[in-house]
Amino acid sequence: MESVGWGSHYSEELVQRSLAAYPYVAYVRSDSGALWGYVSAFSDHAFSTMLGELVVHPLAQGKGIGRALLSAVESEFTGIPIYVKPLGDAKRFFVACGYRAPAIEMQVLFKRNGATD
Repeated sequence: MESVGWGSHYSEELVQRSLAAYPYVAYVRSDSGALWGYVSAFSDHAFSTMLGELVVHPLAQGKGIGRALLSAVESEFTGIPIYVKPLGDAKRFFVACGYRAPAIEMQVLFKRNGATD
């Protein structure tokens, strides 16, 4: 995540906790075992699937890894709408993969529980 600008200094425990929360995780590694990308998702298996993260290391971008990871999610949850919250320029990637804005605008809201700021 650090390689694509999503912050840094994540502890292994925090990353493992995040991945464990998602019922679906897929990843791609190089021949030497380096992690090139991963995707996480969860679904109610009826009305919606939410993409958690789709991250591809910058050195591996443009090689079809992101599309392959997204395709794996689509195959796992066939027929169920998949929702994504693209950050920055990622919207172009998802549009190129056939994703579109819904007829009714959706917004992302958040609240950090227990936060004082």
